[in-house]
Amino acid sequence: MKPTLALAFSLLGFVLANPTLSAAEPQHEGTTKEGHADHMLEGYAAVSTALYKDDLAAAKKAADGMVKHDKDSAMAKHCQSIVDSKNIEEARTHFKALSDAAIPVAKEKKMMHEMNCPMAFGDKGANWLQKSADEVQNPYLGAKMPHCGKMVMSK
Repeated sequence: MKPTLALAFSLLGFVLANPTLSAAEPQHEGTTKEGHADHMLEGYAAVSTALYKDDLAAAKKAADGMVKHDKDSAMAKHCQSIVDSKNIEEARTHFKALSDAAIPVAKEKKMMHEMNCPMAFGDKGANWLQKSADEVQNPYLGAKMPHCGKMVMSK
């Protein structure tokens, strides 16, 4: 059998033996789907903490790490928008979209606490995730109102 054909049959056998693999959720070498989601949520938490601390550079760095980890994920385009933000207000707007994508993942994994700030975005309100429920760390208002908000859902 020619080497190319042998490789094709080998790959086909691998795909058939692993039905959980899908094009929508790329698997990275050495990671599982669960480990991948954990990594993305860890990155999300770093972005959130940086915005809470009004640290745009750290938020961009954490978001860039998420993009590099998986440029095809549902969260990546929002992370790239944070990386490209010209100021912290713009980054916070994109963080809301990132939160909207991350919250369903975190709910499924029961990893983080969902929080809400009723005053974000001109009293429209916005939700986000954070690891600890001990103290509200508002990424939307930062130093202006760092503890504004309440828990919506616990892990």
